[in-house]
Amino acid sequence: MIRWTLVLLAVGLVSCLSEDTSPCAQSPVASWKDGRLSYQIAGCGGVELQARVLGAGQWQLSMSEAAGGGWEPVLTSETGGSFEGLVLEGSWSVAGAGDAVLWRQGYQSWSYSGVIPLEPLTLDGEGVPELGGDGDATGVLDETEGTSWWLGLVGRDEGSALLLGARGARKTRFFVGFDTERVWAVWGHRGERIELDAGEELRLDPLWLAAGDDPWQLHVDYAEAVAASMSFRAPSSPPPTGWATWYQYFEDITETDVRANLDQAVATREQGSTAPIEVFQIDDGWQRKWGDWQADDGFPSGMAALAVDIEAAGFVPGLWMAPLYVDRSTNTYLENPDWWVRSADGAELRFTNLDTGDYAVLDVTHPGARDWLTNLIEAKVAEGWSYLKLDFLYAGAQEGLRQQPVTGIEAYHLAMNTIAEAAEDAWILACGAPLLPTVGYADSYRSGADIAFGFDRRPELAYMRWQARATAARSWANGRWWWSDADQLLVREPLSSSQVTASLVGTLVSGGSWILGDDLVALPPERRQLALSPQLIALRGGQWQPRTPLRFVSGLDAGPVIELLVGDDQVPLIWDLGEQATALLNLSELPVVVPGPGGNELFSGELAQAGERTLAAGSGEVWLP
Repeated sequence: MIRWTLVLLAVGLVSCLSEDTSPCAQSPVASWKDGRLSYQIAGCGGVELQARVLGAGQWQLSMSEAAGGGWEPVLTSETGGSFEGLVLEGSWSVAGAGDAVLWRQGYQSWSYSGVIPLEPLTLDGEGVPELGGDGDATGVLDETEGTSWWLGLVGRDEGSALLLGARGARKTRFFVGFDTERVWAVWGHRGERIELDAGEELRLDPLWLAAGDDPWQLHVDYAEAVAASMSFRAPSSPPPTGWATWYQYFEDITETDVRANLDQAVATREQGSTAPIEVFQIDDGWQRKWGDWQADDGFPSGMAALAVDIEAAGFVPGLWMAPLYVDRSTNTYLENPDWWVRSADGAELRFTNLDTGDYAVLDVTHPGARDWLTNLIEAKVAEGWSYLKLDFLYAGAQEGLRQQPVTGIEAYHLAMNTIAEAAEDAWILACGAPLLPTVGYADSYRSGADIAFGFDRRPELAYMRWQARATAARSWANGRWWWSDADQLLVREPLSSSQVTASLVGTLVSGGSWILGDDLVALPPERRQLALSPQLIALRGGQWQPRTPLRFVSGLDAGPVIELLVGDDQVPLIWDLGEQATALLNLSELPVVVPGPGGNELFSGELAQAGERTLAAGSGEVWLP
């Protein structure tokens, strides 16, 4: 947990309180004067940042130390005007040898997160780094080097690191940019326009600053500070085990498929040799259309009856929906012409999902649209669906014209509050959700892109590698903001026996949900047994930590399919669960030699002393003391 001293609590900056004599153990010196924010730990790292406001009008800016940590920007309009962004820019430094790298976060669940090289930045007309990733689902194609959403850490593997992040996302987007010498911290500047009268005040989310010699701990400290500063839906109970339809059936799912797997799940449980499946989740394909959330012809019993039968079989009924997108051919859309978010030119925002549909974005600031959303969630929970996988949630945060003059982030909070209140105690898995604004609303959070695709349904080592790199980049939030959902676990052929161990370890080290995605009927009993190993599943819900995370530098790309073509992702080889267990994971195409911890290997039963081990390509091991 967070360890504070009175000095650090006063300035909202975190440092390790051990007897460490490294320069990073010193207290930081921080100040705000004449529009300039300075933060330094001598011999460790720091920043010197100059502020400027983007928009129309004259502004006064102050930054004060916020309760709970960080520096809170407060803007006062002197003349009345339009706020469009706040930029803090200047120089950064960290100690140590070797090239500095950026531990970046992507905008939403499927966006690229990982450790990348620092590259030259392209600046826009305002002198701010160009970046993308915050549009619709295809925005993942627009990620740019040197930038990071919500927070970012720059550091050296043999040296120190520096983290900058927003301690919340209430009004605007926030991002950072780094090149080899300069840094930018930016609130807004993504289409937000906030009108203020003369004398009116605008408070933005505090800027969290921290330097240290442990990049993982800097992320942990940041996560705990964010959680402590808000009304928080903390992770409850262990993360779930379960089964879901998507990666076997995709949109082709039918009630017959569901019931066959339900029978097999019951039979597997009755055998008594596996850990129990808890959640039984139906994914996309059950509904008539997005926005017409009734059972299609493939589910003749109807969804209410199916939920009753799933619960009667002893499982938690789970259901997928994309509640913030509505198909333009539905009555929901056709009968409500003023419910939809529009662009500045008045045209409705449109999403085609790679030309597989035609969707409008629900404007939850419209009372009728908000009531519709409330009624939808309440109705599904009343039917018995107490685990809700809610997808494409980023849509609620897109900038545009709404019935009320709010930013996209403010609209997102309104949508998520509406969903959370209607869902009551139902479990919420947030998918395709912007990272920081989702804190406090979700029980679990999809932390990476898909693990298979309708056009390529076979499990692929490259897809697992992409997923595990995202897991390494984001698992510091596991158990602190939510339970990570690294996507469904696949162990079917054509994965070899060795690759199955890699798939299992890749899911295990996320520390979060354990949801099987293979056809339970067709899956060989020995693989079903392994995927539901009681010993393995007993280790879920842990705070797995990758060793030396800054060493594993990858190439930024748009998704797992790119990784299949250009395999340049690097995944940490060694992960520790305190002293409880150590996992070894090689998702590369070549064998690697690693220092083995010794003990008892869970999959093979091998007993060994500590020492060098050769991990085959695409393999994983779990060692217990």
